[in-house]
This record gives sequence, C-alpha cells and structure tokens, in this order.
Amino acid sequence: MLEERSQNMIYYIINLTFSKILLTLAFIVINANILVADTHSNFKQVEATGRAILIEGDINTSRKRALEDALYIAALSGGANIDGFSAINSNTLINDQSIVKATNRVIDFKILSESQDKDFLNIKISAVVGNELANRNCKKRPLNITLLKGVYDAQSNVPSKLARYTPSWHNKIYKIIPKLPNVNSINNKNRSLDNLKKINVNSSFSYNALTRGLPNIEAGDYSLVPALYLSAVSGNDSFSNYLIKLELSIYKGPKFKLLSKKAYDIPIKYQFDSKFQFIKNISTLDINTIDREVDRHLLKNITSFLIELNCQPLEGILAVNDGKLIVNLGKKQGLRQKQIGIVKGLSIQNSMLNNSSIIVHTNEIYDNYSVLLPLNDNIKLANLNDMIVKFVE
Repeated sequence: MLEERSQNMIYYIINLTFSKILLTLAFIVINANILVADTHSNFKQVEATGRAILIEGDINTSRKRALEDALYIAALSGGANIDGFSAINSNTLINDQSIVKATNRVIDFKILSESQDKDFLNIKISAVVGNELANRNCKKRPLNITLLKGVYDAQSNVPSKLARYTPSWHNKIYKIIPKLPNVNSINNKNRSLDNLKKINVNSSFSYNALTRGLPNIEAGDYSLVPALYLSAVSGNDSFSNYLIKLELSIYKGPKFKLLSKKAYDIPIKYQFDSKFQFIKNISTLDINTIDREVDRHLLKNITSFLIELNCQPLEGILAVNDGKLIVNLGKKQGLRQKQIGIVKGLSIQNSMLNNSSIIVHTNEIYDNYSVLLPLNDNIKLANLNDMIVKFVE
C-alpha cells in the first residue's frame, strides 16, 4: 500500500512539473510574437510586451520594470532551459521549484508603444535576440576570387622526373578553383600581387594598367596567391621521401588585406633507397600514380581552405550618403534581403543592455552595395559613418 502511494506521488509530481513547463512555454508564446525565424541564422527579431505595476508618483520605476520584463520575455523567445526540483517529506510534496533561463540574449531593441491598463503599465518592444558566439554556421555563399600570379620551386636534390611536374601541379590550382561550387573566379595568373598594390597607389604610372585595365575587385571580393614547393625530406624508413608544400594566401578587398594564409603538406614516397640501381628502378613509384595522388590532395586541401573562408563573416564599411546608410557589399557578395548585421564600438546612451552593439538590416540590395536600416530609429546615421558591420549568416 505504501509503495503504491509512493508511485502515485511520483506520477503526481511528474505531471505537475510537466504542466508548469507547458504553462511557462505558453506564457512565453502569448507574450512574445516571433517575427523572423530564419533556420539558417542564430538571430531572430521578436516583439514582446512587458508589464509592471504602476507606482504612484514614480512612473519611471514602473517603466524600467516593464521594460526589463519585456527584455526578459524577448530573450526567452530565443530559447530557454527549464530546470527544477521537488522536495518530499513523508510522501507529501512540500516544495516544488521551476527555473527558467534564457539561452540567448537581447542584442538590440526599440520601444514600439507604451500604455496603461488600470493598475499596470505595458511596454511593447521589437528586439533582436541571439548568441553572438554561435553566429557563424559556414553557410555557402558566392566567393568572388581573383587568381593572381603565384610561385613554384623544386629543390636541386629532387629527381628530375618529379621536378618537371612541379609547374604542372602549380598550374592545376588555377584549373581546380573555377570548378568548385559557389566560386566565381577570374584568372589573372600573369598579374603579381606586388604589382597590383603599386598600381593601386597611382594607376596613371602603369602602362599595363592603362592598356589592359585593372581587375575589378570589390570590398567583399578576394584575391588568391598560390605557392607550391617540392623538397626532399629525411625519413625513418628506407624510402626516398619528398614533400610538396601547398601554400594558399587569400587577400580581401581592393586594398589586398591579408585575411588568411595556410600551408598543406603532401608527402610522396618515391623509391627505395638502395645502392643498387636495379632495386631503385623497380621500386620507383609510377609518376602517373603520383600525379593522380597529388591531384586528389590539391582538390581536398583547396576545398577545405575555401570552406573555412565561407565561415568568415561578411564585413563591410558603412558610409552615409544622401541621408542613407550604405555598405559596400551586395548581391554578388552574398547579402540577402533583411539580413542582420552587427555594428560594435558605438557608445549607446541610456541603454539597458550594457553593451555597444547596434543591429542593422539590409533594406535595398544592389550588385556591389546595399542600403541598411538600424533597428533603433533613435540612432543617428552620422555616428555610424566609417564603422565596420559584420553580417550574421
């Protein structure tokens, strides 16, 4: 009998706790209307209404509490962890606690309306909630890459049969990249990076710039300089080992700012190290087999490098022109309508959030630039001039 009563009490506690969770979630849904729920983004824009008791003679405190309530509900709408515990004494429930914690935070908000209802003050807000630590999901976007002149080299102690393939392997880099998905490439392998940097200072001094024109590299575009080195390496076995080192350097924008540089090693076991020429000959790996293996490694490493490039957030510089907030990024760089961007470093007066983040979103998108709108209408556009905006994916 006692065991049956204990089981019934446990079922009661489970049902009670589950009911409280459902009520809590229902409260959040009723008070927070989600406007944008893009599954490809960790940010969403929501509307939430907070309430507070009217304090006679102290309306500012009521406003602050109602706003805090609205911000809390907005944060909960971005996701919540629900936990709790129950205390039982002699088969009697004496304490039941549920804890609801928001898993996201409010990045920016604006007040939509304020109203009074008998003894309560209501404040409705529009807010953007999310987690900035997880705002990159490596979503594929168009990569506009200008391929510039690279370098290759083979050490003198490398067998001539391998050395002769070095320029061919280097040239294959220029053939692999245009075939990759989401890559729009321009082959300028006869143009060196140093030369373009000098021309950018003053193109009038360059005859080639006047006659052939300059590569059109926008703010969200990239330039890539490949390098390939072949060298002999000492191994612990009886084989003659060689190493191909692939270096990829990616530069951003028309000012060629170095964004990333990575090296990848491609090992080659070429032949058995013996004093007998016959043994060397029969143990030498077929050059066509080596060529296919190098091709496989080049494709793998270049693909991996560009996937990491996709994980980099789109960054642009803001400018105010004719009363509009402009960013030097557009459709060709992968911007979408209503995409959210974060601007940091601007001091916000009377902010409840204790940070300097401002939310903007795309309003008009063109090929290489876009018009943005700040979430907070009180932000002066002039204060955002020359600042950097990072777009979340």
